[in-house]
Amino acid sequence: MDNTSRWYTKKAFQVPAAVVIVLILFSLFVMVINYSFPSFFTISYVADGTPTVKNLSPEEAQELDAAGENPEVAPPAKDGLMFTDTILLIGDDMFSNWLPNDKVWPTIFLDNPQNFQLGQLEMMRYTMRVMRDMLTKRETTDKIDPDCEEAFTLLSNDPYKWLIPSAESRFRGAMDRVRNYRANLDAGKTGFYGRENSLKEMLGQYVSLLGGVNTRLANAPKLKGYRTSVEFVGETGSTRNEQLVDTNVPWYKIDDNFYYAQGVAYVLRQMMVAIKHDFKDVLVRRSAMAQVDSIIEVLDEAQFEPWVVLNGNVGSMMANHSMELHSILENARQKIRSLNDMLAG
Repeated sequence: MDNTSRWYTKKAFQVPAAVVIVLILFSLFVMVINYSFPSFFTISYVADGTPTVKNLSPEEAQELDAAGENPEVAPPAKDGLMFTDTILLIGDDMFSNWLPNDKVWPTIFLDNPQNFQLGQLEMMRYTMRVMRDMLTKRETTDKIDPDCEEAFTLLSNDPYKWLIPSAESRFRGAMDRVRNYRANLDAGKTGFYGRENSLKEMLGQYVSLLGGVNTRLANAPKLKGYRTSVEFVGETGSTRNEQLVDTNVPWYKIDDNFYYAQGVAYVLRQMMVAIKHDFKDVLVRRSAMAQVDSIIEVLDEAQFEPWVVLNGNVGSMMANHSMELHSILENARQKIRSLNDMLAG
């Protein structure tokens, strides 16, 4: 073989190899810039009512929890603004890069942030439902605020829909309707009614959602004869039975449940901060402010990211991150139930 033939043979190998390397590097770059999770934040208001946002690291959030009320946070002039702005900040950030409906390579493989966003979305839906039905109505028979009604409807769309219309276009439309409500609230054209019964309903919804999330986490361990407690309600009252359940969640779904639960916990944490400000009168009257601080502090602990979500058995050397997160969220759930009991008097 002459030198010319050897050059063509070498070139024929190098060009495809170079293309593959470039594609791999490009894919890694795209995945790295899209693999992210939101930070905690605080909202402060200047004299004209404009909100300013400060992102917090987990360490800074825990420091604020330990210190109690953040002296840097100026409350809004009207109840409901911080609650609404919290929804807008979470939604605008999440729907600017909606991943669960991605059908193309390589972001289709980013299942961790995808499931985190699905958890966020579910929490937003629960919140908007109570906002529509109770928080924006002076009386239960009053007309539903049209912006909140449409926002809830748009958030209820299929999160996996890709085209015509895409999920993110619907969800961004929901945030636009929340923005309309916020403008009307600031202008005094609509209201936000932070009553005890509204807060109790919202907390009850959060307890219900956390119960479902914790069930998914509890079913993650592949344990023969996993013992669970089941409550039966009959005419003579409720009885509690223990039964053995053979659980076997596939290994590739363990992290799906984990990050979904973290998405729920993230939004819940931020909404509890908003509740602390916009339901302050109710919480102070019931001496429940310290309980809200305790809930926020517990939820801060839920935002940890292991290198790999492990599923070790009890007594093994490997961690079980699903059960660790389950323990944190169950603690938060019980504290929210206790807060609801305090509101009930």
